[in-house]
Amino acid sequence: MSVSAGRIGRSPVAVWFAVTGGIGAWFVHLTFVASVVRLLCDYPGWTWVLHVATALTAAVTLVAMAMSAALVRESRDPEDADTPGAQLRFLGLLGLLVGAINLALILLEGSYAIFLDPCA
Repeated sequence: MSVSAGRIGRSPVAVWFAVTGGIGAWFVHLTFVASVVRLLCDYPGWTWVLHVATALTAAVTLVAMAMSAALVRESRDPEDADTPGAQLRFLGLLGLLVGAINLALILLEGSYAIFLDPCA
């Protein structure tokens, strides 16, 4: 089966979301957490907002990783072949690696809400 026949491989936007979606989700998570941490010092009952932000951005990263995995499954060409399918397979593998790293970063940042005092 050729990748060009796959659903994700047909859309350049979907391919690039699969590769870079985790980076965007991590950036949003980092920015949001940094912007509300001072507010949480004054209103400690709102800590659940950090947990929701962590869950939402982790979900976006998992969706991007699932799309990357679909790119890998759709192609039967090895990554070193000079075909569009091989290029999409490489991008899918890259998306899985980038997504795993960004998921770890999101979950690590989210764990601060559990273990650390925001006012310290």
